[in-house]
Amino acid sequence: MDSREIAVAMMRLGAESLRDLMLADRLLARRLGHTVVSRGGLWCYSSRTLDVGVFNHVSGYGTFGPATQASIDAVRRYYAHFEETPNFEVLVPAVSRSARALLERNGFRYHHTAFQCHVRTTSRPARRHDVAGLAIARARPADAHRYAKLATRGFGDGGVIANVFERGWTHEIKSDRRVASFIGSVNGRDAATGTTILRSRIAGLYSGSVLPRYRGRGIQNAMIATRVAFGWTRGVRVFYSWSDPDTASADNLRDEGFRTRFELHWYAAK
Repeated sequence: MDSREIAVAMMRLGAESLRDLMLADRLLARRLGHTVVSRGGLWCYSSRTLDVGVFNHVSGYGTFGPATQASIDAVRRYYAHFEETPNFEVLVPAVSRSARALLERNGFRYHHTAFQCHVRTTSRPARRHDVAGLAIARARPADAHRYAKLATRGFGDGGVIANVFERGWTHEIKSDRRVASFIGSVNGRDAATGTTILRSRIAGLYSGSVLPRYRGRGIQNAMIATRVAFGWTRGVRVFYSWSDPDTASADNLRDEGFRTRFELHWYAAK
């Protein structure tokens, strides 16, 4: 896959994953007013009750969707129904300068860098890690709730937003064969999580977390390597993962053969 193909596949898989998480529990999604629709070839996410960017933005601009005036106008009309203005995910440098300039002419400006996007395309398989007391096992459907709660603890989140993700992770593990989630335990105690979402040519690494008391032991590196190895045995050679900019997670991904190829920029109305 060339750089453009990776960018398109990565953004599409990310969009599909978020849609599935937001809408996994139909009753909860209805209560929170979650919707995911396509307008002008772009995916529009919205929440009537949760005013956070992850649930209120536009995905696909200039990657798997068009970067045109017509698409921007269609998105604006959709969000106008909620008396909101859209926020755009913009994958740099995959989205061209001219496409970004079009957003700027429409009153949208770079606001912040949401994520760094790390990609692994090396021909080398994953390294083996030996961490004292660590055992990593794939989560079975019966482990789905346990996995979801552990991931939330690892991220340090709580409340309604955490509940959305927990319901989504639980649903994925139970129902989607393309999702492989792993639990890392140290001396029998749950310590870490990580998921691989497979497609035919690419795999995304998501929900990687380590409980604070177990950090600094190389556990996250082992969890990354396990997920890469899982996809590798199924013929996948391109992997990606997103992280906050220049964090320990980013460093760990680079240690495992990932390279920072893109950044996901947030464009908001000025």
